[in-house]
Amino acid sequence: MPATIRTDVASECKEVKTKVAVPALRLVLAACLVLTALQARLWAGPVKETRLAKNIGRILSVPPLDGASVGICVVSLRDEKELFSLNSNKLFIVASNMKLLTTAAALQYMGAEYQFKTTVYRRGDISKEGVLSGDIIIRGGGDPNISGRFHGGRSTAILERWAAALSEAGIIEIGGDIIADDTYFDREYIHPSWPRDQLARWYCAPVSGLSFNDNCIELRVLPGANGGVKIVKEPSTKYVTVHNSCRITKKKKDAKFIINKKPGTNEIFVKGRVKSSQLPATHFVTVDNPPLFLASVFKEVLERQGIKVDGRVRLITEKDGNSPLKLHELTSMASTMAQSVKVANTRSQNFYAEHILKALGMETKGKGSFAAGQEALRGFLLELGYSSDRYKITDGSGLSRDNRLSPRMIVDILAFMYRHRDGDVFYSSLSTSGTSGTLRNRLKKEPYKGRVRAKTGYIYKASALSGYVETLGGKTVAFSILINNFKVPNSKIKRIQDSICRTLVDY
Repeated sequence: MPATIRTDVASECKEVKTKVAVPALRLVLAACLVLTALQARLWAGPVKETRLAKNIGRILSVPPLDGASVGICVVSLRDEKELFSLNSNKLFIVASNMKLLTTAAALQYMGAEYQFKTTVYRRGDISKEGVLSGDIIIRGGGDPNISGRFHGGRSTAILERWAAALSEAGIIEIGGDIIADDTYFDREYIHPSWPRDQLARWYCAPVSGLSFNDNCIELRVLPGANGGVKIVKEPSTKYVTVHNSCRITKKKKDAKFIINKKPGTNEIFVKGRVKSSQLPATHFVTVDNPPLFLASVFKEVLERQGIKVDGRVRLITEKDGNSPLKLHELTSMASTMAQSVKVANTRSQNFYAEHILKALGMETKGKGSFAAGQEALRGFLLELGYSSDRYKITDGSGLSRDNRLSPRMIVDILAFMYRHRDGDVFYSSLSTSGTSGTLRNRLKKEPYKGRVRAKTGYIYKASALSGYVETLGGKTVAFSILINNFKVPNSKIKRIQDSICRTLVDY
């Protein structure tokens, strides 16, 4: 079946049956508003009967948490004092809170100034007439930033610079091929534990040593002629084919807009009906074979700028590596780990987190793979005192439902990074309450606005919020709130998380 994107369905993954059971505390807390001896046994670790514990207890004593598994850890960073603990050593699905571990390990082992480098080479000589007798090779370094994100939204801005470098070198015709060298990473583009029915969605973007535009095509949906809709591709490329049969409707009940992508291809089908009030709209659909995507668009950019390409677009082969012809660098670009960590955490961009994971594997283990990246994360956790039998890690973004961490582990990561040489980079990469990222619309009122720096996370029946709070009393606390197996919309769980954060700010 083709992967499907629906505008009227939330991004949800399939539920797994594994649960970490926590007895319902609602009736006990509502009646007593204190922690009894029984509750202390049910909750992980002894907790003093403090005002903070009572306030959090009230927040947790609500029907939306009936049957849910809840884990919380709160630690004062100044004196490393535990302020609150609930199931803090139990394992939970952490969703995008996995990015805290991935980005922390990257800053520890590679540093904020580490550079992802992409280089464009020529192979062969340039004649007096401007004809290159060989190929153009684009060698990737796992950079997730080859896009319009830092270039005013113009997806081809970087490729246009490369084309200009070819012109400056005197090239007006390429006799050979455009070759994509993606060998910095392996070619396992998709993690096997990602939801197979959602691979067309932007948050399941493939991971490649040579990537472009988040490995997605942007579809801008606009009102068209004669009751139809117009689809504009960004970038404009023949690499992706869009079949559009969508129509505009005035009736809300008839509005059902669907984007299908045929698996293993770059054929996209836009169907159904959409209300004119919902336009314009933008949707991102993943592409198949990312390195060929970049090379194909680059060929089109070259041709638009008057550089003829006689050969074809292809992936690098072993034969290319044995060529006796020397490579000559034409141009290159680089972006930093600090930039990538910022996007991964503030925007919760899975694509960036997985590129960071594979880069970790390549730089520390010599292989740009999911498995090597996981090995690097295990090494980092061992430095924090956690052996590999105390958790489970599968990917770098948290899209997989197989990741398992505890609230205590996450707080330990936060505490370690708070004192790290790149701690400022890590701290500033987190969303800010009421201001930026995935927290921009949460905790917007004073005095809570700007006092919470945290990473959100959500996949089906798993919600997370972990980070730092600057209290009104002048303390900085690290916290982790992990909630699994709830039966209500995530919006209600987020309100509970926000209430706990307000309590921490008031502490």
